[in-house]
Amino acid sequence: MTPLTELTGTVGFGSPLTEKTFAKRRRDGVELVASLALAVALVIAATAVSIGMARAQTIRAVLHQTAAMASISIRKSGP
Repeated sequence: MTPLTELTGTVGFGSPLTEKTFAKRRRDGVELVASLALAVALVIAATAVSIGMARAQTIRAVLHQTAAMASISIRKSGP
């Protein structure tokens, strides 16, 4: 009589087909978690870039307005 360790390579009552099924499920679960993590990371990156662009445009508008006000005040104080 052959022991089960010779049939499957591991101790237990599962067939080689059962081991492949569990490995496939485990691999599918890992792929799903990795895909979800990638999607979340992309959303976070897109949000950060959008916020950065909005802040840059606001700063540029404020600087432009300040420069315009300074040039107006310089012109009024001249002769």
